[in-house]
Amino acid sequence: LRVQPLLGHVFVASNQEPGQDQVVVLSYQLWQQSFGGNPNVVGQTVRLGGRPYRVLGVMPQGFAFPDRTATFWRPTIMKPHPKVQFNFPGIYMLARLKPGSGIEAVRQELRQVAAFVKRKFPPPPGVEPVGFRAHAEPYHRLLVGNNHSRLLLLEGAVLLVLLITCVNVANLLLARVLGRAHEIAMRGALGATRPILARQLLVEGLCLAVPGGIVGVGFGWASLALLKHSSLVGGHSIFTISPDWRVGIFALVVVALTGIVVSVLPIWHLTRTDLQTLLQSGGRTATRGSGARRARGLLAISEVALATALLAGSGLLLHSFVNVVGIDRGFDADNVLTAGLLISPNDHPGDEALANLYAEIVQRARALPGVRYAGIADSLPFAQQFWQSRVSIPGSAVSRIRRGEQVVVTHVGRSYFKALGIPIVKGRGFEPQDNTRSRVVGVIDTRLAKAWFNGRDPIGQKVHTSFDVDFTIVGVAQSVTSKRIGAKDPYKAIYLSARQFPSRTMHLVLKTTLPAGQLVPALKRAIHQVDPAAAVFDTQTIRQQLSDTLSGRRTVMLSLLTFGGIALVLAVVGVYGVLSYAVGQRVTEWGVRLALGALPEDLLWLIIKDGLKLLGSGLVIGLGLAVIFGFVLSSRLFGIAPYDPVTLAGTVVVLAAITLIACYLPARQAAKLEPAIAMTEQ
Repeated sequence: LRVQPLLGHVFVASNQEPGQDQVVVLSYQLWQQSFGGNPNVVGQTVRLGGRPYRVLGVMPQGFAFPDRTATFWRPTIMKPHPKVQFNFPGIYMLARLKPGSGIEAVRQELRQVAAFVKRKFPPPPGVEPVGFRAHAEPYHRLLVGNNHSRLLLLEGAVLLVLLITCVNVANLLLARVLGRAHEIAMRGALGATRPILARQLLVEGLCLAVPGGIVGVGFGWASLALLKHSSLVGGHSIFTISPDWRVGIFALVVVALTGIVVSVLPIWHLTRTDLQTLLQSGGRTATRGSGARRARGLLAISEVALATALLAGSGLLLHSFVNVVGIDRGFDADNVLTAGLLISPNDHPGDEALANLYAEIVQRARALPGVRYAGIADSLPFAQQFWQSRVSIPGSAVSRIRRGEQVVVTHVGRSYFKALGIPIVKGRGFEPQDNTRSRVVGVIDTRLAKAWFNGRDPIGQKVHTSFDVDFTIVGVAQSVTSKRIGAKDPYKAIYLSARQFPSRTMHLVLKTTLPAGQLVPALKRAIHQVDPAAAVFDTQTIRQQLSDTLSGRRTVMLSLLTFGGIALVLAVVGVYGVLSYAVGQRVTEWGVRLALGALPEDLLWLIIKDGLKLLGSGLVIGLGLAVIFGFVLSSRLFGIAPYDPVTLAGTVVVLAAITLIACYLPARQAAKLEPAIAMTEQ
């Protein structure tokens, strides 16, 4: 990664040899918090998980690998796994390419390595081959992850708002130029050429844009404090968000270009107008001509259309978010506290000792006041990392595709299902007799039972897994929404006994009657009474996990709703401005109509009808854009079509209602005119 340590040095090749790996490199954060920034920390001995480690160095501030949750680094020693068929979630390797070497060349070499491994290490007889797969991707793509599509979506929304703003300001500038038609004609008569007049309008546009841009950049930098706490750049992100002068310059350049763009329409209108005619008519030709009215109307229509698309997109995400939150998760997430456990490899050797340790920890946790059930599992719902396996049923007529299907494998304790309120719909869960000396048993979920057995009784059936473990099905549990909430193709699940397959990293799951904050200190004391060297981490509720899982969807949805609200305000202001200006230019006409017997209600309806024409045209175009925008968002939608009629109808109702208010205000102003006064207006 080409990052030099702040103090000391990093690992060398000998640190990956057995006996030489008791060294550690500290993060800047840990160095400051636990060692007070002591410059002599290099060479000191610290204890991690009950084992002594010698400090080699300290990394600089801001270094995050693989993310900001990492506080220290230890060398990895690759050892053969006793269960050679175990399907690991994945091992990541980093490599810096040679100059001139591309990613495709690396992928080609990896394919050759995979073919070699397949020939060199064939599976044992009777074991389904799981293969060896390797894939190379640019590291920056892995770092960006889902944020890439989120940021592109938000950038698109920002550009739509900017475009609506440009249209709005262009409309106002055009109205301003038309109101100054006589002045501009007089300047032309006194010798000002059209390029000089155009330059004046261009400067006026820039004088509006640049100060607004400077203020906007200031607001943008001030909003970084809020952005740092969003899901886009949360605690697990490797990115550091801070003000950057290059971004400020880019924003000001865009703003300057915006000032030029919004000045184009007034300049274009000026070049098409005969200055002598303007001078003779006192400017009325420009302000009351059909071309000017048509230009202002088209601008207002485009604002409504763009606002409709943005509002519909945000409405689709809101509807999708409600669907995701409201789905049946298959378990009770209320009052459930979880805590991660990490047991030192040198402590409690052997599966039997480790299983007994967890049994005692669960017993101590269950005895705490306010705890109803206490279970244990190596993976929790909505976890980002979990075990997967290919499974097959010996002697079954299951299709070849089914036999190669990946399912989630979770090792749980016997009270896990009670703690999460997951019902056992058939058979039984795990019992105390399911230990390391008994036959291996498992529980499958209803989703897997339906797909594999199609109404047949799965109890007693034997299942073979790709990590060389056969188990007998003893129960069927209700399916839960796990790993990928809101996914259109949810995983099927297998549960094995954590007592038969204990892991060094597990999670306590407690069903409580007390707030989590009150229980955490007592829980940590109870754990450390059993194993003082055990590390306790990620103490949080299932509700908090659910919120973290949905944070990405929530951030994008709230951002688009905000931009949609801004677009709605701008569109309403644009329609109001067009109608208000039109009313002001037709005051004499209103006076004549009133003098000839027209009622104020007639004028009211006449102006509102003009507004409805603008609104209707904008909505028709906007709904077409909204459907296109919906298909762009389709990968982020759940339980809703990109052209959802309810969302589109809601968008039309909201936009129409607010726009009608904007139409009514200038119409009421015209209806209140006195005929004698109005007919004297010029």
